[in-house]
Amino acid sequence: MTNHSACMRVSRCLAFASALLLASCGGSGGEGSEAAPPPPPPPVPSPCDTAGTAYVRLVKATTVAGLGGGAAIAGCTGAIESPLWTQTSGPAAAALSSSTQTLFFETPVSGRYSFRVDFRDPDGVARSEDFGFDVAPGSLNARIALRTSQSVRMGGNVSVRAWPTPSPGDAVSSITWAQIEGPAVTFDVTDPYVALFVAPQVTRDTPIRLRATLTTRGGQTASDDVLVLVERHAQAATNDTAALWAGDHVSRVHAYRPAGPYAGALERCVYDSALRTDNLCPLSQLPFLAQETVGVLPTIEQVMNRVVVSHDWAGRNFETFLREHDARGDFRRMLMSVTAVVIGVQVRPSFYYAVTGAIYLDADNFWLTPEERDTVNEAPDYRSGFGNALQYTTLWRYVRGSTSLFQYYDPRQRLSRGTGALLDEAGWLMLHELGHALDFLPPAAYASLNGALSPWGNISPRYQAGQLASDTVPASFPLVSAEMAALGQVRFLGVTANATQTAYTPAQVAAFFSPDLATDDYAYASRREDVAMALEEFLMQRWLGVRRDFAIVPRPGAGATGSTLIVQWGQRGRIGEPALRPRLLAIVQQLVPWLPPAEVDQLPAPLPMRVGDSWTGNLVLPGAPPTSPRLEKAEPTLQELWLLEQAQRRRLRLQPEARPLPKGAGAPAR
Repeated sequence: MTNHSACMRVSRCLAFASALLLASCGGSGGEGSEAAPPPPPPPVPSPCDTAGTAYVRLVKATTVAGLGGGAAIAGCTGAIESPLWTQTSGPAAAALSSSTQTLFFETPVSGRYSFRVDFRDPDGVARSEDFGFDVAPGSLNARIALRTSQSVRMGGNVSVRAWPTPSPGDAVSSITWAQIEGPAVTFDVTDPYVALFVAPQVTRDTPIRLRATLTTRGGQTASDDVLVLVERHAQAATNDTAALWAGDHVSRVHAYRPAGPYAGALERCVYDSALRTDNLCPLSQLPFLAQETVGVLPTIEQVMNRVVVSHDWAGRNFETFLREHDARGDFRRMLMSVTAVVIGVQVRPSFYYAVTGAIYLDADNFWLTPEERDTVNEAPDYRSGFGNALQYTTLWRYVRGSTSLFQYYDPRQRLSRGTGALLDEAGWLMLHELGHALDFLPPAAYASLNGALSPWGNISPRYQAGQLASDTVPASFPLVSAEMAALGQVRFLGVTANATQTAYTPAQVAAFFSPDLATDDYAYASRREDVAMALEEFLMQRWLGVRRDFAIVPRPGAGATGSTLIVQWGQRGRIGEPALRPRLLAIVQQLVPWLPPAEVDQLPAPLPMRVGDSWTGNLVLPGAPPTSPRLEKAEPTLQELWLLEQAQRRRLRLQPEARPLPKGAGAPAR
């Protein structure tokens, strides 16, 4: 598994300083023409330049209605803690980053906007600062808006999206990017609408400012700036074998309910880069949800007291997910095997960690508004290129009737989605990660939990003894394809494919896979994933009424879409294959024992896909193949490309060997 790194917290007591830096936008002129982009602003002396002085420098700017503003509070001699931004006057401005060091806010109309930031300085002293600025009326001329100003700990991924708006009748010609402040970074603008880079190492909280300039076909230009505050924060070193997050990037999070009974323990116990094998939290500080409810179905309030977020909107939407889509309590019952739920814009891929007992979810599965989506980091999953040398790939989707569960939301449009999308986008993810949690802590183990031990202290004996369902089920019902097992190492762990593997045709791979007992080739990543995939597909079908498509197709070339990829083999609802039922029953009885065994017997037989028809054409099953050749579009649509990408993405992290386990746990070598 590739690891990520970053940062260090500094804490000296001489002084503190903070910088409030405003991201402004430019571009104005008469109808039909546009002035040149404004020059970069003059250098702003850092408030940190005056050593030993505690003060705040406010840098105010005028912007125009319809664009956004940004402000950041920076620690000079150490870390800023518990930032909280509040609007004190002016037109209502949507601010979705109110608990981070950088505030980004929309300015819908002109007027004076005022804010206050409360925080603890590097000496631990509670402080607050006020500032305000004026917003001018908007213009009908071309403009570009950058979203969103943000904070990131050094070593973290950064993405900034540009939103160009040409004048009526005009169109975008180009978008160019430049860095105008801060330590130099290399940013990827392969897609000119998005700038990607990794936050550099810094000696103290340091601002970076990027500028994007729009040029239209009619010759107009407009620019906007964005502020990225790089936080100096200590991350665990890759070679530190005692550190839980060795080599991984741990982003800033906070308890969604700051007054909740576990608020003081949540971040410290489940997502702190300082966590080590000798300072794990005992269950007496942060128990499993099952210990709090003692056999009774948890309430939504009890679950929400354990939610940790990077942005409060993620917590609100998770609560909406539970209130609207968990009336029977299915998800809450599964959540009894976790200590906490972490939802973050920097969490990618999602995962469960047995050492903390928590699940960690990608916030991209939970956004509802374009403003919320703006805060989600767009950096790709690091595994995106695994398996590119092979002649095949596999595709998957969930289908309700003959409609894919995954809908297309054009990333270049300001789109919202209804709360029903939460179930479609996050339901499968929740079931998968909770499947891992139940594997490591099944209901049968609740009664023996010891509050004096950590989550891992309770789980480790079962893990070392090979008593997990992911140990016993594969032992009784093994996957037997050696070829698929080796290909799983290539596709999901990044092992280099050998000459034999690169020569396999899709038809050969289908012959390796179809007689075996896996529901998906992701099962060959590890036996943990084998069990989690089977449980996920089973519960999606029995609880949510959707079936899973899985297909083997040729490796996509440039411009490939779901309409051009031809299925070599595939099934809908493979979990209903009679040969798979005995092992599925064993999984269900251990992980979700409250379900009657008849649930497994009620699964319908899978539907075969039409070999020779396209992935898109196989959306409607059963049915005869088309009587005439399918007409393909000359150019793939964004929707087709996105849906194809969705079929290939798995925002899931391998369990648990991909995460460091404490010494003496008997964990396989990494």
